[in-house]
Amino acid sequence: MSVVPWFATRYSRLLARLQSRRLHHGLLLTGPPGIGKYQFARLLAKSALCKALTPQGYCSACQSCLLFDAGNHPDMAELVSDKQLGVDAIRGGIAKLHATAQLNGNKVLVIPQAHRMTEPAANALLKTLEEPTDNTFLVLITDRPQQLLATIVSRCEKHVMPPPDTEQALGWLREQGVDDATPALLHAYGAAPFTLLQALREETGIAYRTFREGLDTLLAGGNDAVTLATQWQDSAPSIVGWLQQYAHEQCVQYPNASSFSLFEACTQANRMLQNPGVNKVMILSCLLAEIKQSV
Repeated sequence: MSVVPWFATRYSRLLARLQSRRLHHGLLLTGPPGIGKYQFARLLAKSALCKALTPQGYCSACQSCLLFDAGNHPDMAELVSDKQLGVDAIRGGIAKLHATAQLNGNKVLVIPQAHRMTEPAANALLKTLEEPTDNTFLVLITDRPQQLLATIVSRCEKHVMPPPDTEQALGWLREQGVDDATPALLHAYGAAPFTLLQALREETGIAYRTFREGLDTLLAGGNDAVTLATQWQDSAPSIVGWLQQYAHEQCVQYPNASSFSLFEACTQANRMLQNPGVNKVMILSCLLAEIKQSV
């Protein structure tokens, strides 16, 4: 686990403040999804807990680091929820911060999706942010800071995490073994390298490469819109997102009424897919037919 290049400078600065005991007890990390905010938070947490911290960060060899890597550090807590994060979960995390550190060091609480906190949960966390116990750090992460209570935001030190530029992201992906990463592939996943890497490793649904091959075949006259739409209906949100990216590329390269109309159609399709029970085959086939006609 190492810091990604686009966060290296910020990590060094926070690490220096940690070593000099000047690091704020409440950190709020914001920025687009899939750029590595969560991984950055874990790096910082591991360093805060390390018993033999070096100028480069955690040592990887002390008891604390070994427990962290094993996923059972007694002074580290993460509050993860796919839905709302309720007050009971927050109180459980706070209780861990208020308890005596079992390794006689720092205590860390990480909340990866802070915007999922209910209002009672956020209010329960607020008191800890206002009156933290000694040697405790709270790290809140979100790509939707506007959904957080203003009082929570005001009591945290805010860090807007920048997305990588294309070359940084592609270089990092190559280091992870993705040798065929291209700007188009990266942008198809929202210019988010961690999102792309996860999608390639999981290989669920329609892969982007499969989508591009199918689209190229359609444009060459080797397939029809309804057949592709039927094959792709289970991955409709991803397909529409990729088609919108394709439409955006067309708008840049060919700024005409047809390209702009296609982009707007993709935007409308995205909205329609939010409704339960919609005919995904019809939505996709209409978009694919419009793309074929625009060539």
